[in-house]
Amino acid sequence: MNWGRQIHRQKLMTKRVWKIMFGFSVHSQGGTMDRIWRLSIRISVLAAALLVTSCAATSSDVPGSASTTLTTPGIAATPPGALTSSGSNIRVPATSGPPQESCAAFLPTAPCATYGGVAATSKGKALPWAAVGTTKVRLTSVEGTLQLVMKTDCSPIGGPVTIAGNIMTIGKIATGASGCIGTGGEHQAWIHEFLKRPIAMTYTQDTLTWSSGTDTLSFKAE
Repeated sequence: MNWGRQIHRQKLMTKRVWKIMFGFSVHSQGGTMDRIWRLSIRISVLAAALLVTSCAATSSDVPGSASTTLTTPGIAATPPGALTSSGSNIRVPATSGPPQESCAAFLPTAPCATYGGVAATSKGKALPWAAVGTTKVRLTSVEGTLQLVMKTDCSPIGGPVTIAGNIMTIGKIATGASGCIGTGGEHQAWIHEFLKRPIAMTYTQDTLTWSSGTDTLSFKAE
């Protein structure tokens, strides 16, 4: 009984709507009223479906909803925190600075400095040319490796060194490209042979003395 009254009320409502919209009354003769009533129900169902679809389409724009990230095919998204150049996704390569060089001491008691030659002997005989400051030596640490640099009156000499106690040993000796003749060449040849042997070092009375076999070289800090 209640279902029949509800259908009757919906039919009356449909009549009023059609009269307001189209300006004429609709009668139930010949089944016309029933067909119109069914059509109105279908229209209502279609409108409700369109409303639900519209709400689902716009729900992704609501704050807090999951968002979709658009990416260009073939190009990977840049991870957060990655270093990139301005206006592009190209990573900026890390650059390294020049090797760190610092002064190193020949002995714990000797100051770290550049030393100038003051004397030399060969088999107990003094070499006058070494007393005029023609040689200079300096020890440096380059990224943890000791390097000897020696300046002569001909060309520079140097190489990596190791120190155990007071004994200094020079590795592969490198000589500058300058060619020398006469006394300058003789001095450099003597120093080159001197550096080939293990060198015993002492530091007394502000003088650094090297002993190699029967030969010696003495220096003072500049």
